[in-house]
Amino acid sequence: MEVTGYSKEDILRARNRHPYWKRKKMEGSAERTRRRLAAHDYSGGGSVPWDQALVTQFLGLNRKGPDGHYEQKDWQLAERFGATIPSIQYMRRKYSKVESLLGGRASQSKVVEYLLRAESVLSRGRDAVEELRAGKKAASAKLAKPKPASAKAKAVKPASAKPKSAVKATTAKPAAKAAKPKAAAKKAAPAKASAKKGGAAAKSAPVKPSPSKG
Repeated sequence: MEVTGYSKEDILRARNRHPYWKRKKMEGSAERTRRRLAAHDYSGGGSVPWDQALVTQFLGLNRKGPDGHYEQKDWQLAERFGATIPSIQYMRRKYSKVESLLGGRASQSKVVEYLLRAESVLSRGRDAVEELRAGKKAASAKLAKPKPASAKAKAVKPASAKPKSAVKATTAKPAAKAAKPKAAAKKAAPAKASAKKGGAAAKSAPVKPSPSKG
């Protein structure tokens, strides 16, 4: 390095690009990756519910330094959120996609809203995300709006309902008919009583003897 003037970064860059060093670097990489993922699995067998609050926290911790590298490694974020390394890498991929769709001047609320979408939706572009957003808003507004009563329900009246005048007429006739026998019975009752009194008086009155002639 002193003779050539190359820096450590130059040597690492050359190793990453040279076919020989690429092969040397990839030897045993699959096994190393499995060990790394198993060592930094903080999920406990469950999945992280990436809601609005967690996504907002993720944005605050997913910053890059002046050198362009992340300030916190993927395994550190996995430990912070109780997740796995693939889960953090998935969120970082989505963030890169959202950044390319919205640009660097988008508001945090807009970025969070886009990050809540699936990666498959983001890959279809900004129009697909906005179309899905508009559809959800229309569906929620439709659910919130009360349903008007149908015209059929207003027009149909219950069969048992009758006009009040008809109900009074039908109920008044039987009452009048029933009142007639009662009035006749009342009229007949005094007549019978007077007849009974007359008979009793006739029986109780003494018979005067008629005067004899001569």
